[in-house]
Formats: sequence, C-alpha cells, structure tokens
Amino acid sequence: MNEKDRTIVPAGTLQDKVIIITGASQGVGLSAGYGFAKAGATVVICARRGAIVEAVAAEIEETGGRALGVECDVTNEESVKKLISITVEKFGRIDGLFNNAGVDTEKVALCDVAFEDWKYVHDVKIHGSFLTIKYAIPVMIANGGGAIVNNGSTVAHRAFTPAPYASSSQAAIIGLTKVAAATYAKDNIRVNMLTTGGILGIEREETAYEGMLEPILKTIPQGRMGRPWEDAQVAAWLLSDYASYVNGAEVAVDGAHLAGAGNAMIGR
Repeated sequence: MNEKDRTIVPAGTLQDKVIIITGASQGVGLSAGYGFAKAGATVVICARRGAIVEAVAAEIEETGGRALGVECDVTNEESVKKLISITVEKFGRIDGLFNNAGVDTEKVALCDVAFEDWKYVHDVKIHGSFLTIKYAIPVMIANGGGAIVNNGSTVAHRAFTPAPYASSSQAAIIGLTKVAAATYAKDNIRVNMLTTGGILGIEREETAYEGMLEPILKTIPQGRMGRPWEDAQVAAWLLSDYASYVNGAEVAVDGAHLAGAGNAMIGR
C-alpha cells in the first residue's frame, strides 16, 4: 500500500489540530505526514530537503487535506524560528509537534568517532529537538495547550555499540522529554517519547542495517522489524486527545525488544 493511501488511525483522531512534523521527507516522518492529514490534522511537514516536503504537501492538498511543506534545518536556530513563524502566520496556532528528525550514522566504535560526526548527530537529534520545543511551547501555551512527541530509540537503554553517538543522543532525549513535561504540564502541555526499535522503511528494504538485519531480528521477540506507519500511529495517539493524561512517558514501539531480547535469542 502506498504511504499516502494508508490510514494509520481513525478519521477525526487529530481533527482540526495543527501539527508540525520534522524529518518528514522519508520513513516515519513521511508516513506521519500522510497519516496525520488523513486523521484530520493540518500538517506542517519539514525537512532539509524542501522540494520533497513541498511535493508531499501538494499531494495531501490535492486529496482534500491541509498541508504545508517547509524547508527547515533543525540544527539552525533561525531556521527553526522561521518554521514556527510560518506555521503561526499561515494557520494561527500550533497544537502538536512530532520531533522526528534524525540522521543515519556510520558504524564505528566509540573511540574511532570523529568529533565533528559526534557533534553533528547530537545537533540534529537533541539540539534540534530542544530548539523546536523551545519555540513551539510558547505558541502552544498562548493557544491553551498542546502535545509534543519526541521520537527516541531503544539504543538509549540498550547500547548499540556500532553507533555510539546514537545511544548518547537518544539517551539525552529521555531527559529532555521529562523536564519539558514536568515544567509545562501546568500549562496544559504534554510531552512524551517514543522508544522506537528497528524500523525498516520501504526505501531501505535492500540496504538497511548493512548486513546486520539477521542478527538484529534475533533480538526482537516479535520476529520482525517495525514499519514506519507503526511508529507514526503511536505518535498520532499521543498527540490526540485520547492520550490526555499521558505526560512525561516513554512508549516502546519495538516488538518487545527491550522487554525480552534474551528470550528471543534463545528461541523462547
């Protein structure tokens, strides 16, 4: 099924909410863009590859949804400020934010990581999430509240040694999520986190995980990788009013990887 035809949550789940999605040019973010729109949201989809998100937004509009594609580099403060400003100027409010932007990392041991690569991964994941939260929350408060979902990873809890910068930056997302939730809960702001396991996007079917797919599958009791829409649909629930008392939480979307990887490896 094509991503733009997939219904990830029931129609109306996100009705009339204005939601920003970062990292929306592929994978989970792309699925969220189409899926949130089908659920009734006005989506502002952004990525560094502006032409892609603009084309996706046009497709959503052609099918009756409401969408805007914005080129944005979440590591650049002025770019993030512009994203927030454009959203408010166009739609008058922000009800939700899905911090999905991330970066693939070269597989290398900790002491072999170049410092520039280390900084870049943290700039995209943790600094980018901080910047969007910093500038979106005041707008949400002015409009009576809102919800934020940070897309994190199981590697925050179970180190994936070939990608040490991933484990470090994803662990930082836990702290950011909890401090934002605790600080702004009184303002009707909810901030939660997806602890995402291995996601196999259609565009990465043949090349994903560079030959490591088989051993990774042995650590997943459910016996398969997740798909982008399976992550996006949990984000949609957390952004919806159906999760109105869920705040500061980590929600695992990982096929029981964290719960029982050892059992999966021995076949039980």
